[in-house]
Amino acid sequence: MVKFGTPANYYVRVRFAGWEDEPERSALYRGVYTVTLNMLPEFTFVDDLSRLGPPWLESSLPPEEDGDLTDPEMVRLALLLHSWYTVTPNVALAGRTERFIRPWAWEDQQQAVVFYVSPAEFAVLLDDLAALADTEAGNVHSVVRRDKVLDHPVIRFIEDRVLTSPLLDPRDLRSAGRTEASKHPEDL
Repeated sequence: MVKFGTPANYYVRVRFAGWEDEPERSALYRGVYTVTLNMLPEFTFVDDLSRLGPPWLESSLPPEEDGDLTDPEMVRLALLLHSWYTVTPNVALAGRTERFIRPWAWEDQQQAVVFYVSPAEFAVLLDDLAALADTEAGNVHSVVRRDKVLDHPVIRFIEDRVLTSPLLDPRDLRSAGRTEASKHPEDL
């Protein structure tokens, strides 16, 4: 029997958020990585922003006429506001997941989801993201498959906490080879 659709052994790409910017601006992106499964979904890991939210609001950013963002915290906030799925540390909210409305989204894609973790858990994930970004998984056209990196803490986190969330869009679940948020690929 031939199965059509996206396999659960998805491709994994891990990128440092500042990879496309000028080298002298890379410090602005410290603590921010994006993990892409297949072509989508993308999960953005953003270091501590608990001073700025929730709620996650565009009004927390400086006015656009001030020019390019030069404060790392503001860059991280802008990246969170653009992301569909974000993982960020927050002592008070660790373990919770919540939705917010993205300020610059298309009408049918306004909902965003934030997964809160403890600072200690985020530190482990951040170290793992940096390590993966320096491997073949960090290539623009990564051919690294899920099964090759399944033992990494960040992939385990995505598998166990993110892909099992009922807040994930069904299209993103299908792209990751899932049909239900509560099922691991091995159970399907």
